[in-house]
Amino acid sequence: MISTFTLEELLAGCLIIILMFIVVLRINTKRLRNAKLELERIVEERTATLKHKEQEITDSIKYALRIQLSIIPTQQRVKSLLPKSMVYYRPKDIVSGDFYWIENIDDEVLFAAVDCTGHGVPGAMMSVIGLKSLSQAVQDKRISVPADILQYLDIAVNDTLRQSYDPSAVKDGMDLALCNINYKTLMLQYAGAFNSLVLIRKNIASTYTVTNDRETFYGSDMLEIKSDKCPIGSNPDGVADIFTNHRVQLQKDDCIYIYTDGYADQFGGPKGKKFKYNQLKDVLISLAGLPIDEHYAVLDKTFNNWRGSQEQVDDVLVIGVKI
Repeated sequence: MISTFTLEELLAGCLIIILMFIVVLRINTKRLRNAKLELERIVEERTATLKHKEQEITDSIKYALRIQLSIIPTQQRVKSLLPKSMVYYRPKDIVSGDFYWIENIDDEVLFAAVDCTGHGVPGAMMSVIGLKSLSQAVQDKRISVPADILQYLDIAVNDTLRQSYDPSAVKDGMDLALCNINYKTLMLQYAGAFNSLVLIRKNIASTYTVTNDRETFYGSDMLEIKSDKCPIGSNPDGVADIFTNHRVQLQKDDCIYIYTDGYADQFGGPKGKKFKYNQLKDVLISLAGLPIDEHYAVLDKTFNNWRGSQEQVDDVLVIGVKI
């Protein structure tokens, strides 16, 4: 026999099924809510942990900055040895792979703009090696000829990083421009590893006689002395490179500039391209007629206007000295 159900029984059965569905739905909803709350708790805990670790790293880097700044010459020290000078120093990160250095021997003042491999913490670690080695060359070894200092630095970096005999040693190094000014004779000596020097003097192209193939004029008011194309460090054979020592007789109101590549390599402008060296040279020529104390503001404004919303790509360092 086929069973038959009354309408009331069918409705009751449907109601039971609906109630069971509602109960199951509520149970699953509660489970999902609990799972969501647990997931949010886990995310909050991990976010807090990551923020704590990030803060620890940031605090460590900031402390490293304090150490780096305690080694880099103070502005008071720079001004005491180079009264008419300007240092435009703009690290990309908290600590910098670029650094400046200054020392004196009697009437001679030596200063350098140095660019270590990398930026941030790796570059800052290299900067400590560079600062220590430069000071040893001048203070301990009493070396004052820029080319000889670069040769000493070349071997010091190579030996410190064990680049000659350790296959796993890092191959990092540094580029720099190093000057020596004798304030009694106004004789400038310069040597460079990939970083050039520019001297700005009114109509220098018509009055100055070029002495070697590394000296070139940029317009009528700028003499550029190009560096040697060999870096500091990275000598697998353990033999130091030979650097060229340049000598130029300075005159009153001459402006000398040395710099790293960060300013020229900055992307920006209307087409998002590099600033480049020729544009930097134009800026430096425009500064020559201004008091040295105004040079920083012009360089900073020009850099910021060019960069716009672009990220800073590298450490930036420009040193200017007026005679």
